Amino acid sequence: MSHAASLDPIAIELVRHAFHSICDEMAESLVRSSHSPNIKERRDCSCSVYDVNGDIAVQAEHIPIHLGVMAGALGHILAAYPAAEMAPGDAFLVNDPYYGANHLPDFIVVGPLFAGGEMVGFAASMAHHTDVGGLTPRSMPATATEIFHEGLRIPPVKLAAAGAVDQNLLTLIGANSRLPEERMADLGAQIATIQVAQNRIDELARRYDMAQLRFAMAQIIRLSEQTTRACIAALPDQVWTGEAQADFGGVMIPLRVAISKNNDVLNIDFTGSGPQTESPFNSCLANTLACVYMAVRITLAQGIPANAGMYRALNITIPDGSILNPRFPAAISAATQVSYHTFEALMDALSAFSPALVLAGTGGGGVFSFGGPNPRTGRLFAYGEALGGGSGASHVADGESGMIPPVANLHDTPVEVLEMSLPVRILRYELVEGSAGRGRQRGGFGLRRTFQMLTPVRCSFQVSMPTRGPDGLLGGTAGAPTRIIVTPPDAKPRHITGFSELSAPADTLIEVETAGGGGYGPAAERDPTAAEQDRLYGYGVHGLGFQAQEKQA
Repeated sequence: MSHAASLDPIAIELVRHAFHSICDEMAESLVRSSHSPNIKERRDCSCSVYDVNGDIAVQAEHIPIHLGVMAGALGHILAAYPAAEMAPGDAFLVNDPYYGANHLPDFIVVGPLFAGGEMVGFAASMAHHTDVGGLTPRSMPATATEIFHEGLRIPPVKLAAAGAVDQNLLTLIGANSRLPEERMADLGAQIATIQVAQNRIDELARRYDMAQLRFAMAQIIRLSEQTTRACIAALPDQVWTGEAQADFGGVMIPLRVAISKNNDVLNIDFTGSGPQTESPFNSCLANTLACVYMAVRITLAQGIPANAGMYRALNITIPDGSILNPRFPAAISAATQVSYHTFEALMDALSAFSPALVLAGTGGGGVFSFGGPNPRTGRLFAYGEALGGGSGASHVADGESGMIPPVANLHDTPVEVLEMSLPVRILRYELVEGSAGRGRQRGGFGLRRTFQMLTPVRCSFQVSMPTRGPDGLLGGTAGAPTRIIVTPPDAKPRHITGFSELSAPADTLIEVETAGGGGYGPAAERDPTAAEQDRLYGYGVHGLGFQAQEKQA
């Protein structure tokens, strides 16, 4: 094959899968080479490939919010560093949400890809770094009122030139972290993913020439756009509205969305959503866009490769100064918690015409972070838990239990890893009986994890859903809310109901119960056999628990 036109649809699909494999291999390299449990165990990272214009072409199945965010960040990088001036071995870094990134711990590393001396596109990785400074360990301070409280802001900067990493920049980043060695190791692992992608591009270039690779990328994007537009054009001409209440420590902030179509373009309008807060409980623009991309993909565009082509078929309006698009210098570290409710509002709207494909509200506990001196090592440590809750029920099944909300898609950190690496002991780790929302299909159950701190720590609680559990859908009821209890060794238990920080002495117990998932459909329509199984297993559902003697019968 010597010219682009000779690439038939089968060859284009082979190239697409090759790019997908590149993304997967980048992620495996990152996970295996990093040092922090947040990347190694929780896999809080994502990788993707872009065309020469900076449009996302292929992404692996990693963290949905990451994958929607990286494209915007690359646009800001290209505005500061034109592609024509880039060379093999260059790498660029950004973490600032006001430059297209997510919250500050999420570092985005991008590098150009070349074949035969010509640029093919870009490879990018995004990973959540455990600590980048700020008021509290792990850089998720609950009391932050502006982004300067949350850690080191990095606008688009050149991290490496022709393979030579800027050591001065690394020194600066390390000096702003409580875990400098871990930051250097994790950043090095991200830089290495660019070389992994370049190696595989070199192999592809032996099978396809430059014109063919560029043509394949363009066709991959074009076909996604074409198919997405066809799906939208087939929708009825009407407006669907949805709403969710973002629970900010008992203060309910409305998130409203209206969805309509204009020929083959889908309009998504968040006008009417609540204003930004003077707290970390704000989403950034890129985070909100990512929620829309995911919601559309799992309902209207199932099976269509998610890339820039799909996104081009969407016209999204997000009011400036709202909780979904705050003005600088708003704090933003709890953007992921806001995204749970954004996704819930989108599911509410999309349920009107796609009831078989949506989920009821999914639970989660928010983020519990802690850190301090580690007596085992003599160094500082920082760690954060984003425990899963009950997932929302669907048209065909009960919700799964103990699941991270779908916008995050994180793995669990094993108890053994926590106890080996941190001065903490896990006393309980189990499902929360009675936390699931009722419905024809019940929600999933939340998780309970009890920590015993073996050393004095500073804690930050960004509690998600503390007074109102995730909503049910189409007649289902809400799941139980999150519950966090702090019990110092010589004091009464304290119920944490919102965003707060505290210092905890050694032997403090911290019990986290995450929210259960919402139910789907009227509870009166539940299969009696399924209800009996719940009773026999002692599960219970929120608002309709079972007595202990019944559970043991």
